[in-house]
Amino acid sequence: MPHDVESLLTMLRDLIEDSFTLPLGSDKCVLDKDKAMGLLDEIAGNLPEELRKAVSIVEQRNDMIAKAKSEAESIVRTAEERARRMLSEEEILTTARRKAQELENQTKSKTRDLRIATNEYVEDLLKRTEEAVNTALNEVRKSRLEFRNTAKR
Repeated sequence: MPHDVESLLTMLRDLIEDSFTLPLGSDKCVLDKDKAMGLLDEIAGNLPEELRKAVSIVEQRNDMIAKAKSEAESIVRTAEERARRMLSEEEILTTARRKAQELENQTKSKTRDLRIATNEYVEDLLKRTEEAVNTALNEVRKSRLEFRNTAKR
């Protein structure tokens, strides 16, 4: 049954916390090596997926930005074409350009807001992924050190 990285890290933490504590060292324990290694292997197997998801989100963000730009250009083109057809009076032409500019400004503003929100989301996702990887790595290093210290006795 596949698990996400966070649940695997929780399982590893539980395995360590539930392990047998050595009599003379409360910070030293004996744990099931196969279970610990299995969890570490599964975490390692899931990390690339998390990274692939982050890359996919960045690509989706770029697609959304490109679509927004394309829509903005389309709106501007439509407004300009409409304005050209209504050239009968200078006032109508001026009004059409002003409206096209307003639409373009609104679209640019929405595109900018979407870019900012997407960047914040991707940054947060990458930060959480980095933290999960660092936490897992620190737990592995700690477990390895404890295992070495236990094995030397």
